[in-house]
Amino acid sequence: MFETILCDKSEGIARITLNRPDSLNSLNLLMRDELRLALEDIAKDSDSKVVIITGAGRAFCAGGDVKEQGAGFDAISGRERIRHLHRTLMTMVNMEKPIIAMVNGLAVGAGFNLALACDMIFASDDAKFSQVFINIGFITDFGGLYFLPRLIGLARAKELVFTGRMIGAQEAKDIGLVNQVFPKQELEDAVINLARTMAGKSAKALAFDKSLLNRSLDSDLITMLEMEQFAQGICFQSEEHKEALGKLLNRNR
Repeated sequence: MFETILCDKSEGIARITLNRPDSLNSLNLLMRDELRLALEDIAKDSDSKVVIITGAGRAFCAGGDVKEQGAGFDAISGRERIRHLHRTLMTMVNMEKPIIAMVNGLAVGAGFNLALACDMIFASDDAKFSQVFINIGFITDFGGLYFLPRLIGLARAKELVFTGRMIGAQEAKDIGLVNQVFPKQELEDAVINLARTMAGKSAKALAFDKSLLNRSLDSDLITMLEMEQFAQGICFQSEEHKEALGKLLNRNR
């Protein structure tokens, strides 16, 4: 079905693998389209509760495809190219399912920010991250200027963006960029086990939690509490809540 990605679903988990290993899974226009289409399909699939995004071979994603970037863009076509990328980004943000970035190796430029757009990042111990945009006269795009300071703070975000320096997995964890780091051979099992745990939870509660957490840093307390009341009211009526509560009460008898 797809030329540049692989997509499989099992046990409530949808897994997308960027599959251009010879180019370190760089994002060409076709991959951006296929990634968005796969995400839109998963968003409508009630059997899929959690999403994993990873890369084939020795990289997660090496950013935008420089061969396409060298084709020559004027201001209008360059802006449209980024708007095209943003459609994929907003599909990820608006999806009511948690997305885990499983970063196996290099994640630079738009690849770094693809990971940031996920809800959690788990990395192999040989993973490397860089906001390389400044090195080729670009600003950081694909939402990086929004997500990065919220995750690691403004001062650290400025350092990474202004210098374009590469950081390793352990430093990424130390500054709060990465949730956990695993030896390369253990990464996949660890992420799959986490995804299975999450897939066993209430899909409705996961959806509300993701949506409200995404709004929390840009909302005041009163607004958040009002949204919380609305969401919890719906959860009270859900079959998932009633079933889980029944199991809990039966165990405590």
